[in-house]
Amino acid sequence: MKKYLITVAVIATAACALYAQTPQAQQPEAPGITVEKITAAASVENREPVGESAVFPKGTVRVYVWTRIAALSAPVKIKHIYYYEGNKAAEVELAVNSSPYRVWSNKSVRPGNWKVDVTDEAGTVLATLDFSVSSDDAPQPKP
Repeated sequence: MKKYLITVAVIATAACALYAQTPQAQQPEAPGITVEKITAAASVENREPVGESAVFPKGTVRVYVWTRIAALSAPVKIKHIYYYEGNKAAEVELAVNSSPYRVWSNKSVRPGNWKVDVTDEAGTVLATLDFSVSSDDAPQPKP
């Protein structure tokens, strides 16, 4: 048993030494973009979301997606990519000119399930927001 443990220890030590000598792949530098807040709203007034919700009533024709971004090296660009029922519906490029910075986009909507991905210029998803528009007249629960 002692011989077995010594053999395992020698192999583990050799593996660690070999790993330490192997050049590691360079990780791409993080873009330094953080989504501090993302929300869906009925409108935007004075650069702030109004009527925030995850579920909008039947008859809603437009929804705003509001995002507060922190960026280490502004200016940068982000995108709001809208999906309706799993299919890409729109892509909106937004400029982030300083940090923190508030940006928003809006989309004409119809009843169903919506998703918005916030991406950086390389296409990396920074945040995701789900919301829906009701297809019936029932009162909607508050989130």
